[in-house]
Amino acid sequence: MNLAETSDLLAFIARCDNRRADDATAIAWHSILGDLPLGDCLAAARRHFAEADAYLMPVHIRRGALEIDRERRRQQREVAERNEQLAIAADPTRRDRSEAVRALIAQLRDSLPDGDPDKLRRAEWVEHDRRRERLAAAVPNPHYAPPGPPSTEETP
Repeated sequence: MNLAETSDLLAFIARCDNRRADDATAIAWHSILGDLPLGDCLAAARRHFAEADAYLMPVHIRRGALEIDRERRRQQREVAERNEQLAIAADPTRRDRSEAVRALIAQLRDSLPDGDPDKLRRAEWVEHDRRRERLAAAVPNPHYAPPGPPSTEETP
């Protein structure tokens, strides 16, 4: 956003909350918001005035514009992933389940060695099983005598 666009943003904000926006204010706001696009900043200002009653500061615009950018990127990523999934589903070579393919998969499965369960499982589950086995195999300490019930006698 250039300085003229920052001035336009401040003019919009001034129309909403009756603040005074002069050239010095535009320069100060531009030093904070100059790297953001005008459209995102205007949308952030609209959101702020629609949802909050706090006095609008540059930080509110910055946070709102960055959130709008994140939302836009997420939507673009979801659309791209959905299009990729549709392309995969439409590709007939990816869904080949003929008898020859099933036989090849079975042959490969039979030719592979069994995997080591400790390497195939998540590390935290392996550790959990080891603790459980250690606890199950534990032998009580013969030298440990738990304290008895509390005494009812008063000590002088």
